[in-house]
Amino acid sequence: MSDAALIFLTLLVVLLTLSYWLTHRAENRQLKASKQADTEIVQRCLDLLQALQKHRGLGAQQDAASVTQRNAQAQQLDQLWLNWPGASMQLPPLQQHWPQLRRKPADFDAHCRLIETLLTVIEQLEDRLYRQHHPRIRGLGEACRSLEDLARLRGLAVRAANYERCPPGLQMQLRFLCNRMLDQEQDSHLLALIERLQSDLIESAQIRLAPGECFALLTPLIEQRLQGIRLSLD
Repeated sequence: MSDAALIFLTLLVVLLTLSYWLTHRAENRQLKASKQADTEIVQRCLDLLQALQKHRGLGAQQDAASVTQRNAQAQQLDQLWLNWPGASMQLPPLQQHWPQLRRKPADFDAHCRLIETLLTVIEQLEDRLYRQHHPRIRGLGEACRSLEDLARLRGLAVRAANYERCPPGLQMQLRFLCNRMLDQEQDSHLLALIERLQSDLIESAQIRLAPGECFALLTPLIEQRLQGIRLSLD
C-alpha cells in the first residue's frame, strides 16, 4: 500500500471518529435539553396542581380574607398558565380551560376535571422522564393522586361546612374519601384529622367546623406532602 493510501485511510479514520464523536455529543446535548425541559414542566405542573387545589378549596368561602386569598391564587395561576408549552411538548392545551374557571371559582366539579387532566399530564411526563434515565421520577403520578385525594377532602369539607348539617351528597363523597384513606394510610396525624372531620362535620348532627377552619385544618399536611414530592425529584 502506498504512502498516499495510508495517509488517506488514516485521515478517513480520524474523520469518521470525529463525526461519530460530534454526533454522539449532539445527541447527548439534545437528550439533556429534553430532560431539562421535561423536568421544568413537571415542577410547573406541581405549582399548577397546588394553586388549582387551593383555588378550589377557597371557592366556596365568601369571607373577605378568603376572597383575597383566592384572588391571589387566581393571579398566580394567570402567570403559571402563560406560555404553557402545549403542542410543542405534545401536551394538551390545558390553559384554555382556566379563564372560565377563573370566573366561576365555586365550580367544584370543573376544578376537579381540570385537575384530573393535569394529573394525566404529570403521569405522561413521569413516563417520559423515566425513559430518559430519571429513575427517581417513578411514583410521581401515584403520589400526586394521593395528594389530590387529600386536597379534594379539604375542598369537600369546606363546602359542607357552609351548612348546618352535612348534605347527603357531600356526606357520601366525604365518607368515600375518608374510608379510602383509612384503608391506605398509616400517618397518625392524618388519621387524627379524619377522625376530627368525622366527628365534627361528616357525622355530626350539627356541624361544628367553619369553612375556614376546615381549610386551615388540612392545608399544612397537604403542603408538607407536596414539599416531600418536590424533594424526591431533586
